[in-house]
Amino acid sequence: MRVFFPLVLILCMAQVAWAEASPDSTASKLKPWRPDIITSDSAATLPELSLRAAETHCSIKREELIYTVRYGFISAGEARLVTSPGPTYDGRPTYRVVGTGRSTGAFDLVFKVRDHYESHVDQSGLFPHRFIRSVKEGGYRMEREITFDPRRRLACTEEKNSEKFQVLPAYCQDLVSAFHFARNLPLDTMPVGGIVEIATFLDGKVHMVRARKVGQEHIKVKAGGFDCWMFKPIVQEGRIWADEDDLTIYVSADARRIPVLVKSNLLVGSVRLELIAQNRTESAPVPQ
Repeated sequence: MRVFFPLVLILCMAQVAWAEASPDSTASKLKPWRPDIITSDSAATLPELSLRAAETHCSIKREELIYTVRYGFISAGEARLVTSPGPTYDGRPTYRVVGTGRSTGAFDLVFKVRDHYESHVDQSGLFPHRFIRSVKEGGYRMEREITFDPRRRLACTEEKNSEKFQVLPAYCQDLVSAFHFARNLPLDTMPVGGIVEIATFLDGKVHMVRARKVGQEHIKVKAGGFDCWMFKPIVQEGRIWADEDDLTIYVSADARRIPVLVKSNLLVGSVRLELIAQNRTESAPVPQ
């Protein structure tokens, strides 16, 4: 379950489920790598670099996406992804992107889940300034915050009254900002067979999210009918999936690039994440 619900909340951008790459290896992209850990004094002496203004393809200021989660024939939970205006960092406005997940129905009685993932994403550069992770799954608890210094290419992880500074690749993403960044890629001009690749920081390591565009299909879900691009994340066989084709993501082939449907065959059972409602108005709620 500690793998399944992050997958749901980030709508299949969760790193733990995707192939992971070494930064200096093009032949073998299977393992994450741990960035250098430095002291706070050393972090303060790093030079400040200029920040990018990224090209955007999906301009959304307020949005709410609601999904139902099914494990086999069982309704297991609900996931929401809400985008709203966020705080300003050093004069740079952000989007507050929040993914939440909760177990529902009979499943909630057996294994209660209340997860919150939040990122403050730079509106111009499409990189994170802050990441908040609050996980409550059964008896498991995690509270973690990461403050990014994009000018110095740093991440400061705060957990259990301790902090750790690590040097990252430029514009490295967190779990939630990686999802937001992917929606802003030129997916419409990407050829079939093209690969999306995003460096993402998770649990003190840098992982490389990789997914291949495999075609286009019309999909009908509870929220309506959508022409969709199909992507298959490049997964590691044998950990969660038996085959590399066991996970498919359907993204609306329009300006919004909404994840409409996720289908996954696991080693045991299957998971289906389906869009059931969407709201793109100035009154879209801000999650607490």
